Amino acid sequence: MTARRVMEHRFTKRSAALAGIGLAAALLAFSAKQTQGAITIVAGAGDISGTGDGDNSTAALIPSDAQVITLGDNQYQDGCLTGPEGFESNYANSWGVFLLRTRPAIGNHDAHDTACSVDGNGYFDYFNGAGSGLCDYSCRAGRRGEGWYSYNLGDWHFIALNSECNGTPYDFCDHAAQKAWLQADLAANSHYCTLAYWHRPIVAPSANHTDDEGNFANGVGGSPNVWQMLYDGGVDLVLQGHDHLYARYAHYNRAGNDVDGTGIRHFIVGTGGIDTYAVSETKPGQEFAVSVLGIIKLTLGSASYSWQFVDTSNTILDSGSDNCRAPDRDGDTWSDAAEQIIGTNPGLRCGVNAWPPDMNSDGFVDMTDITQVANWFGRSVPPAPARVNVAPDPPDGFVDIGDLTRLTALFGLRCT
Repeated sequence: MTARRVMEHRFTKRSAALAGIGLAAALLAFSAKQTQGAITIVAGAGDISGTGDGDNSTAALIPSDAQVITLGDNQYQDGCLTGPEGFESNYANSWGVFLLRTRPAIGNHDAHDTACSVDGNGYFDYFNGAGSGLCDYSCRAGRRGEGWYSYNLGDWHFIALNSECNGTPYDFCDHAAQKAWLQADLAANSHYCTLAYWHRPIVAPSANHTDDEGNFANGVGGSPNVWQMLYDGGVDLVLQGHDHLYARYAHYNRAGNDVDGTGIRHFIVGTGGIDTYAVSETKPGQEFAVSVLGIIKLTLGSASYSWQFVDTSNTILDSGSDNCRAPDRDGDTWSDAAEQIIGTNPGLRCGVNAWPPDMNSDGFVDMTDITQVANWFGRSVPPAPARVNVAPDPPDGFVDIGDLTRLTALFGLRCT
């Protein structure tokens, strides 16, 4: 052990903490107010428009400042663009008012093969524009013939998937390609919180449908399946439609069939206007279910979310809040998403640029590390480097007493 290391060992954790706090107090006069994470409002449902008036009643519930997402079966019966049961005659007059702020998912009724629409062409024509064959993933509904895409909004990453691609009666797409795209998208995602949505749910509490008709959580199509990929990729929240009811579920396990306290919370919101099904079964982790028309409203924060299910009388029937999952692959108590922001390797516990409090990668938390943070005290990121903003989780973009406190609590410890 070097002389410097011996000297550093003479500091107790208490004295180090006091030193860091004292230094922070001396610099408090220069600190700026911490910025808060963005708040994003999202409203959505599936199974929306036919020739009745239910979709008008649910459209009236959508807040003026909300991003709109749809959970499939946007237009009954066959997803035609024109005609008495077409998008332009029905959906356009209700939820279509919000077209410019809508990101849809495709459902089985959108994908029917009929004289007016083949392989979801009516759906893609409406949301992306007629003849939009060259649309890429930035288009409102993703690429024609695929229907999967992702985007970022506020502090969240959103993933829209196509549950018609894996052996359903209206399968017009390549499920292997969707899975390969999803794997790459999850690997590239640096957001702390992620929401995924599609049409066919992994459980179905009505007598009208069976569990996992889209084969997203079983062995069809090979392993890992979609649900396993989302679980491993740290997805926090899933919304689905298809069953014409509202149901909220506890966090689900990697198998997608039972409760897991660290898993994915999911909802069924097939209540957008077409009709309702009776709730006939109680599935594992089913916390609330009701058979009425309505929408879900989500308030998405930087590390948490809250929800309300509102019926057509604007009555809140269900509400709650939860935190994002924050997976931590290397078990170092910094989430993967936090490490991606900080700039350390979320898959490596110890080593070069691996452990967030070890600023100089010597495997040890000492005064050198604390000094690097203290030198940027009271500054935002940037100009301060993201590497010194190690608290909270996710990092708040500001170097303050929280960062120093977290480091001093680890003073004298070696990475193991």
